[in-house]
Amino acid sequence: MQIEKIDISSFSKSSTFYGEINALVTIKSFDLQAIRKRYIESRTNKGGKTGSVERRQPSVGGLANIKIVNSHLVRDDVLLKIKEPRALHIAHGKFSFAAENIVFVINQESDINRIENPWFSYVHTVQFHPKDSEKLLISSSGFDLILEYDLTNNQPSYEWLAWDNGFNNAIDPTSGQKLVLTRDINYDQNLLENDQTLLVISDPKTDALPTAKRAAFINSVVYDSINPDYLLATFFHEGAVYSIHTKTGKAKKVLSGLKNPHGGHRLKGKIVGTSTGSGEIHIQQIEHSKKVFSLTQISGKPIELSNMEWVQNTATYEGNFIAIDANRTSFVIFNPELELYDVVPFNDNWAVQDIAIGSINDNQLAALKTIN
Repeated sequence: MQIEKIDISSFSKSSTFYGEINALVTIKSFDLQAIRKRYIESRTNKGGKTGSVERRQPSVGGLANIKIVNSHLVRDDVLLKIKEPRALHIAHGKFSFAAENIVFVINQESDINRIENPWFSYVHTVQFHPKDSEKLLISSSGFDLILEYDLTNNQPSYEWLAWDNGFNNAIDPTSGQKLVLTRDINYDQNLLENDQTLLVISDPKTDALPTAKRAAFINSVVYDSINPDYLLATFFHEGAVYSIHTKTGKAKKVLSGLKNPHGGHRLKGKIVGTSTGSGEIHIQQIEHSKKVFSLTQISGKPIELSNMEWVQNTATYEGNFIAIDANRTSFVIFNPELELYDVVPFNDNWAVQDIAIGSINDNQLAALKTIN
């Protein structure tokens, strides 16, 4: 494959090319240092997978309303404090976000729809269907599960479980033992190889999977903007984005070579993915051509993180890319066509998880204050 690597720090620095940016962000935790400590420790996992090795208690995080103007956050109001919010999306006048294992949908009139499912665990993304405001796509990352919900009755209308579709191989991070994951209590153990052990997750309330023990760790899923019958799912452990056909369940790899990726999506026919662990944004031009935009040479990273990168996710806005750089606690905004970039610092204690460009109305803001 032909790969063109582009150093964003070689672009001209500017604070005027993107105008004003209004957005909402999820903050996974207000204790970023604790997250960094866990991440550094996880690099010694016997299974070789990044992430926690034991189920931990969720941290307190929040939602914030931000505004970026001329290299500064001129607004960074915390709207809500709640357990580990990650996912959020604004569309059709509605607003949705997830807090650990609960999904909330708030309409323009301030009505709150609360969705719960025992198989919700570490929900990482929510997305409204591009054409149907009553459909919501959810990634339950803790169980490698994709669910679509019909908001008219709060019932699942579609599901795709990685373990049932060829992605069921995991590794015990403490022992290095090879595992096969399933939720089928009648799984045929004759299908196992000699060095594999079956791990049945039959009760999601008690049989939790820490990050490093998951098979795929699907930390994002979106509708394919070209054809919503296909989904684009990001597999954190493999470092790839897959296209999943909802009619057949078949998964095809469409972007690879990523490290601990987030946020795979389509942009004007191209496939975009954030290579979190390498500090890059990959854009698949065509089947055998890719552009890689690197943040690694941008200044502002603490000395103790000198050999590590962590770009949590990337949003797009009017031709610009907005990357959440956790190690520099900054939004890195760049425009590939204009070859311009800017760095906008945020609170050093914020573990910013995701960003949604746009705003919510006063009714929705008031509704947030009623959630506890």
